[in-house]
Amino acid sequence: MKILAIGDFHGKFPEKLKKEVKKADLVLVTGDFGGSDRLLKIIFKYLVKGGWYNYVSKEKAKEYISEDYNSGVKILNELNKFEKRMYLIAGNWDFIKKTSLDRTAKLKLIFYPKVVRRKLENLRWWNRGIKKNVNGLKILAFGDSVTPHEHLRKGSFSHRKWKKHVAKNKKEISQIMSYGAKDIDILFAHYTPYKIFDKVKWKGYNPMNGKHVGFEGFTKYIKKYSPRLFISGHMHEYQGIKKLGKTIIVATGAAKDGKAAMIDFNEKTKKFKVSFIKP
Repeated sequence: MKILAIGDFHGKFPEKLKKEVKKADLVLVTGDFGGSDRLLKIIFKYLVKGGWYNYVSKEKAKEYISEDYNSGVKILNELNKFEKRMYLIAGNWDFIKKTSLDRTAKLKLIFYPKVVRRKLENLRWWNRGIKKNVNGLKILAFGDSVTPHEHLRKGSFSHRKWKKHVAKNKKEISQIMSYGAKDIDILFAHYTPYKIFDKVKWKGYNPMNGKHVGFEGFTKYIKKYSPRLFISGHMHEYQGIKKLGKTIIVATGAAKDGKAAMIDFNEKTKKFKVSFIKP
């Protein structure tokens, strides 16, 4: 069985990757469907100054958010056209719930999960939880934003904000560990584990450059329960394989750059063989 692990489209879906989708028996999508290069530059510019939303006009904010949102809806529609079952989780960049002004600009948006459930019949919005039989595999999904390790470091934010990050991180770790299970075939996430494919090496200005932004909860879960395979996106800088204990860790690379991972699963031996699709 061929499993395509793909994500981080950010509004771009190279034709080469569309051909790979057609070859796959199962498609796992790690999130981050939309994107706006203009918005990203502004976010980085004002990240340590209180947030970009305070530095642009309301009209410009709506323009950037609309561009970002619509590019993601376009990707969802393109995925649905393949007429094969795909399982989706959210990335940190996706529009999935009512949140702060810097992600909605007071626009009335139909969030991505509802877009999928209303009209995209070939897509399954999963996000978090265990499915015991996905093409014969037991898969644990854990999508959406989690607290990056750097946000837990004292002094990285105001004391009040830092305390909120610490409290949120404890809840996230508690949730991932609550799934238990020592027989998970695939743990499927957006973020990477802490200190594995998680050091930021962004080309150009990024205040997080050189810092670790992986999630400690994944590291703890892998060490305790040893899922056979861990799939992650998020970090555009990385595409490759590492191991943590018995678990194979796969960084897919960003779809917007023409990258993904094709995983051959042998039903008889229960082994995974990973190859990478490159630009």
